Amino acid sequence: MQTRARPPIVALGTLLAVGLLCAACAQRPATDAASQGPLAATSHPAAGSAADPQGHNHAPALAHTHAHGHAPGNAPGYAHAHARTHAHTHAHGHAHSHARSDAPGYAPGNVHGNVRANAHRHAHGGHSHEASDGHHHHDHLHVYVDYSDGDDARPAATPPPDASGLRWWKGNLHTHTMWSDGDHYPEVVVDWYKRHGYHFVALSDHNVLSRGEKWINPATHPLARRSGGLAGLELYRQRFGDDWVQTRTAADGQLEVRLKPLSEFRTLFEEPGRFLMIQAEEITDHLTVHVIASNLLELIPPQRGGSVSSTIERNLADVHAQREATGQIMVPHLAHPNFQWAITAEDMAVVEKLRFFEVYNGHRGVRNFGDQTHVGLDRLWDIVLTKRLGELGLGVVYGLAVDDAHHYEGSNSQVARPGRGWVMVHARFLTPEHLLHALESGDFYATSGVTLRHIERSNDRLAVEIEPDEGVQYTIEFIGTRRGYDPQGTPVVDADGNPIRTTMRYTDKIGQVLATVSGTSASYTLQGDELYVRARITSSRRKANPFAEGEFEMAWVQPLVPGAAQ
Repeated sequence: MQTRARPPIVALGTLLAVGLLCAACAQRPATDAASQGPLAATSHPAAGSAADPQGHNHAPALAHTHAHGHAPGNAPGYAHAHARTHAHTHAHGHAHSHARSDAPGYAPGNVHGNVRANAHRHAHGGHSHEASDGHHHHDHLHVYVDYSDGDDARPAATPPPDASGLRWWKGNLHTHTMWSDGDHYPEVVVDWYKRHGYHFVALSDHNVLSRGEKWINPATHPLARRSGGLAGLELYRQRFGDDWVQTRTAADGQLEVRLKPLSEFRTLFEEPGRFLMIQAEEITDHLTVHVIASNLLELIPPQRGGSVSSTIERNLADVHAQREATGQIMVPHLAHPNFQWAITAEDMAVVEKLRFFEVYNGHRGVRNFGDQTHVGLDRLWDIVLTKRLGELGLGVVYGLAVDDAHHYEGSNSQVARPGRGWVMVHARFLTPEHLLHALESGDFYATSGVTLRHIERSNDRLAVEIEPDEGVQYTIEFIGTRRGYDPQGTPVVDADGNPIRTTMRYTDKIGQVLATVSGTSASYTLQGDELYVRARITSSRRKANPFAEGEFEMAWVQPLVPGAAQ
């Protein structure tokens, strides 16, 4: 017997999520005066807990949106106790508005945090839902979104703005669900991120977009079984309710569950200034080349080049071609170079369109830290930067931290859990356009646990300030390559003297530590011969839920390139 889900109802957040809150990013003002030498540092003891960045009180910034579309007045809602929501529905005929406090989980129409949405809805033509001919009438929805921070802020509340009016948004750009090889339903996956304080998440399943019709048998499907099979289905039901979970009886008499497409389940989660979902794809090609394409409109099949470098280049080119053809911003990045030791620094350095790669990936099978014959990703990054900027005349490459999560609640595996790596993006609004433009400008940092309060980038100075945690010490390293280094590499060989296909060995002058500070604030002033300078922060706190046992929480600040626009 088939149980049909109630049709999804578009939440207020969805009507505001993309492209409606546009504003030009303000130029960030200069802060401290340039230091007298290459290194200036101040250390602030972490005597107490870090101030809650969501607890500050700022003047409200109201965004006014005029949206058209069908917005039923009786959408089921689930409001947290402190949410401040004001909705007024006026219909020329019949209109209903109900808010159910017993709705399970994130029911359609949820309101969370301190969104103060004043919705003034006019339904024309005698009914607020549809006319006798079955067609929806044209509604007008006026929504005011309060971007201020109040005492009812929660982990996913809008972060406070800095002096420039920009905010730090937390997000993950590499995530899997049962649409490919993740082991839980997409709603359960997204729910984890929203409940853990993320502002955005990109669903990047292998060679598929979350769209179309897909059914699975929860008792026999290998991914469903990994998260408990029927027990995982029960968790899904408990979290989202029988009305939402859609099942049927297949021809063989077995129970099947429908995987919801992104266009349907995103309505459960998205909120303006609070949470955003981004459609992505992990383009999974031969030679173990994987490219994540964020904010795609259409699926991109693997492009298969004749070498590792050409395969990367062809896939990046296809993402850029779709971007140019559609006018929608899309950002591709290279995933986990050390997975199966597939990609070397030399492979990456020559790829003209390469702008982003994963310097940290939370999947325990991707070998972030290298081994005796393979460099770690930190070292690989410096070699790539040096060769591109110092030898090949190519652009900078930025480093991302991601989860690459596959295993969720109830899973029998710890290999690829969520919450291990993420990016903090400095942008005015929580929209794909603002986030991705900030990424392309290098206005973000990657982290596995360290939080930064401020980053300053000018033509000749890089400064960082940490948001300290009580009892934790921090080491800030400024890393770069000076001109005049020896570019010659030495092949790595095995015990028999045969070359190994891996990144070659280079002088320590490539990616050397230019300065080190113990403390919570430091700056580096370029001396004029640096190709680039980047910052790496390591804390004294061991990481919970680690990629590798014993690792410490870290953060990576993007390279400063002299003469490049900052």
